[in-house]
Amino acid sequence: SSGINAEWPLRPGAKAHYIFNLRDLSKLVQGVLQADVGYIRDPVSMFRLFCHESLRVFHDRLIDNTDKRYFCDILSQMASKHFNQDYAAETFEKKPIIFGDYMKIGAEAKNRLYEDIKDMDKLKKILTDYLDDYNMSCPKEMKLVFFLDAVQHVSRIARMVRQPRGNALLVGVGGCGKQSLTRLACHMSGYKCIQIELTRGYNYDSFHEDLKLLYQSAGVEGNNTVFLFTDTQIVVEEFLEDINNILNSGEISNLYPADEFEAVINAVRPKAKEAGISESDRDGIYDHFINRVRENLHIVLCMSPVGDSFRARCRMFPSIVNCCTIDWFTQWPKEALLSVSNTFFADVDIGVSDEIKGALSVFCEVIHTSVSNMSDRFFAELRRHVYTTPTSYLELINLYLSMLNAKRKQLCSSRDRVANGLKKLLETNDLVANMEVELTALGPELKKKSEDTDTLMATLEKDQTEADKVRAVVSEEEAIAKEKADETEAIAEDAQRDLDEALPLLYAANKALDSLDKSDIAEVRVFANPPEMVMTVMEAVCILLGSKPEWAGAKSLLGDSTFLTRLVNYDKDNIPERTLRNLKKYIDNPKFVPDIVEKTSRACKSLCLWVRAIDSYAHVFRTVEPKRAKLNAAQEELAVVQSELAKKQASLQEVEDKIKLLQDTFDSSVREKESLQRNIALTAARLKRAGKLVTALGDEQVRWAETVEIFQKEIDNVAGNVFIASACVAYYGPFTSHYRALLVSEWITSCKELGIPVSDDFSLVNTLADPFEIRQWNLEGLPRDAVSTENAVLVTKGRRWPLMIDPQDQANRWIVGRERQNGLKVVKLTDKNLLRTLENAIRIGLPVLIEEVGESLDPALEPILLKQTFVQAGRLLIRLGDSDVDYDKNFRFYMTSKLSNPHYMPEIFIKVTIINFTVTILGLEDQLLADVVRLERPDLEEQRNALIMKINADKQRLKDIEDKILKMLFHSEGNILDDEELIETLNDSKVMSKEKVPTATLR
Repeated sequence: SSGINAEWPLRPGAKAHYIFNLRDLSKLVQGVLQADVGYIRDPVSMFRLFCHESLRVFHDRLIDNTDKRYFCDILSQMASKHFNQDYAAETFEKKPIIFGDYMKIGAEAKNRLYEDIKDMDKLKKILTDYLDDYNMSCPKEMKLVFFLDAVQHVSRIARMVRQPRGNALLVGVGGCGKQSLTRLACHMSGYKCIQIELTRGYNYDSFHEDLKLLYQSAGVEGNNTVFLFTDTQIVVEEFLEDINNILNSGEISNLYPADEFEAVINAVRPKAKEAGISESDRDGIYDHFINRVRENLHIVLCMSPVGDSFRARCRMFPSIVNCCTIDWFTQWPKEALLSVSNTFFADVDIGVSDEIKGALSVFCEVIHTSVSNMSDRFFAELRRHVYTTPTSYLELINLYLSMLNAKRKQLCSSRDRVANGLKKLLETNDLVANMEVELTALGPELKKKSEDTDTLMATLEKDQTEADKVRAVVSEEEAIAKEKADETEAIAEDAQRDLDEALPLLYAANKALDSLDKSDIAEVRVFANPPEMVMTVMEAVCILLGSKPEWAGAKSLLGDSTFLTRLVNYDKDNIPERTLRNLKKYIDNPKFVPDIVEKTSRACKSLCLWVRAIDSYAHVFRTVEPKRAKLNAAQEELAVVQSELAKKQASLQEVEDKIKLLQDTFDSSVREKESLQRNIALTAARLKRAGKLVTALGDEQVRWAETVEIFQKEIDNVAGNVFIASACVAYYGPFTSHYRALLVSEWITSCKELGIPVSDDFSLVNTLADPFEIRQWNLEGLPRDAVSTENAVLVTKGRRWPLMIDPQDQANRWIVGRERQNGLKVVKLTDKNLLRTLENAIRIGLPVLIEEVGESLDPALEPILLKQTFVQAGRLLIRLGDSDVDYDKNFRFYMTSKLSNPHYMPEIFIKVTIINFTVTILGLEDQLLADVVRLERPDLEEQRNALIMKINADKQRLKDIEDKILKMLFHSEGNILDDEELIETLNDSKVMSKEKVPTATLR
């Protein structure tokens, strides 16, 4: 400590925090005592632990490599003198000593081992796992690359917050990762990390309310809590006074009113009782509460060393230095820059070889370093401050990754469209010669086809006449056959009706016999003297069966085993007339009915039914039979007629088939003739259109061929061109034109040295803007000089919102002209309704311009500047103040400052794209000329404006027509000469391109 104080005595400059006293020795001893006795068992381990704690207490606060190297020399000498260790000073830098207690993920605090971590690969993997776990538990994803410096810083922060009453002061320019690494370190330690949220109107009372929440968490609930506080959140210096008191004593005077103080005492009383403090000892309980706060609340201050504020605050609030372990974040070394770029490029496909990808990683570091050097020169020569931060470096990489594929796709699409148009044009030239030959050959062929068609037509007409005669005869025969068929059908229907009447009778006879069996027959046969009705029935049966109508004959029939079969199979269709006459007297007998017969014999009833049914059927059949004979004769006659008709129909079909064949041949010939006519007409039309096409595009052929070559060259150089364009957007906005040109020239040289393809005549405007867009900007009020055009590109292509240094109001006028029709809201930081205006604009997607910005920005704007949007329930939101606002992606945000040479801190550089809109000589000449003309010759000024608008409109129309032509050529299918709309569009383009565009020159 004495050697350090001798080398770095107390000084008021950049090293004002080089204050070394007994507190630092106590911190060193406290750090050594963190290790476990069972782990540190040999002199080498003890030596490494001592060196580690010495480095953390003394080395980490040093601001440059010279001082750090000097301290390492001291440590190397001490190692040899007191520990007998040969440890070179460079070893502390190349192979840093790192102790930590976080190698076992998820271990409880009591089980954590503060150990020497020698395996860097394993350490990086553990940190990556912690980061993944953090991102899964937090809504906003955090992306970190663990290069050596980042690993050391996160380990240092984790060591600081794990110590009892451990607090940290992190010093570095904005964007170097202080807050991100602190959040990760807290997650690794299992601590809650809390930050205040600034809103418009946030004041000292609001800060006290947030401090009460911290005291509640740490003092009452006993949670290990980290309060992350940055210098951008210092609304009033009284904030630091309270922080100073917390660091020094843990107590803030007048923090609690009486009622809240009583509530805190009651809440802590049980814990105080466990610690042996009497419940009535209110002062003791409060002291116990403060001690719990000091034990559990760890403050991490993040400050920037730029400017005088840091040094002034160190003097005004000494506890910031005395009670905190300081970690000074230096500029990222070359290895860190390369590690970050390699990590970003490793997992993405940017369409280049691995060699080019490696060269691009190196080029990232070259660009960042060159801008840092140019910033120093810029300040030395013009006294203007420009800061390069790690955030700018990340912005460069992200811009490049987002722009490259889009630009390559755009160039390839444009090249393909023009190449396709050129191909179609060349194909048309070849088609014209072929079509002339084709048209000459088609004439004789069409004449011969016409003669063949006429011959076929004559033959067809002759055969058609013969067919008509045969068709007439067949039609007459068909009418006769139809008449005969109708007569036959009527006879058949009449006979069928009579037969339908007889068939139920026959069915009744058979049904009557079904009810008889042998026992019934035997019952009748046993009669010696049959009753009258039995005898009557049997006589009738005997008459039908051809036997004598007497009982002896009847008994003989009944005794026949086939009696029933004979009845069932009785030939009812051929009953002799004599038999029916003999049977008539029985049928006419009034007693010869089934109901009367049934009284005598059931079997005879069935026989009676059968006899009567047979008699009825026989009489009906006598009527049907003549009709049947007539039907048969009619059918025979019909068959003869139909046979003759079939022969004539076959003859007719033969004729019609022949005619159909002729008709098909004729139709085919006609179609061929019409096709030839259409081909001749189409070929003639194509020749006519080809003439128009060649005339319209004859001049374009050479230009399109050159354009394809230009596009191809741009595609070949797209990797380097887009990279330099991304560097311009990310870095060179604050510089004036001279320094911008120097940077671009240096980048092009470096690009070529690294083997990255790049255009010799690289231009930011040509790479990221198009002429129509530029003309539109000029119409909106943008000056026509090159620097203003570059600035407009930076405004429109940057990923961060622009802050424009605009002492002559050039940018202000352009933004107003550009966004007026979109409902632009113009406000100032001093407006009372600033946040409300912003909320409404964000919600409905209106542009907002903040004028007259000073050297600092309202902290309440930070969510907008950092675009801290998030998705919740399918809605895109941004937290503005204490409310969540729907975020419309059409929202745009601009800021302008009238200060000619503002000194913006790095914390502003990382949030916005700063663009120097200070007027150039050429721009000033244009403006003065316009003002003179407007005053002296307002008529000329009006005419000039009208002509400019007309020229721009004509140029845009020509561009639109050419785009339409190329698009139609690109999407055209088949023969291009059949697309009449395309040919007419080409003619319109030709006519318009020949028109003289009015011009006017003002002297």
